[in-house]
This record gives sequence, structure tokens and C-alpha cells, in this order.
Amino acid sequence: MNPNATRADRFDAVIAAYGSDSPCENLIDLLADAMHWADRTGRDFHTAYVQACRHYLHELNDQQTDERRLP
Repeated sequence: MNPNATRADRFDAVIAAYGSDSPCENLIDLLADAMHWADRTGRDFHTAYVQACRHYLHELNDQQTDERRLP
């Protein structure tokens, strides 16, 4: 299995365990709760989010093997 599929499968378990709402609603709640947690602990949620986006693009790019690779 490719690493990104493994990451998505791992998150399926997190979303399913997060609450009894739909997966989309659980994702929204998880993100909102992460923002509250960041506020309480003095962390910068948006900086972490930007870094997560960079990781995502890097991981996505590593899976591409053709001309669609991002520069």
C-alpha cells in the first residue's frame, strides 16, 4: 500500500472515533477543537496548518511519477 493511502486509512479511524456525526461534521469539529486547543496552549494553529499543507503537497508530489509533478 502506498504511504498516502496508509495516511488516509489512519485518519479514517480518527474521524470515525471522533464523534457520532457524519465524517464531514467530525472533521469540522476536529479542526475547530484543534483551533481551541492551539489557543489554550499558545500554539499557532494557522502556522501549523500551513506547514501541514506543505507536507501534504510534498507527500502528494512524491507519489506522482509523470509530467503532473508539481515544481
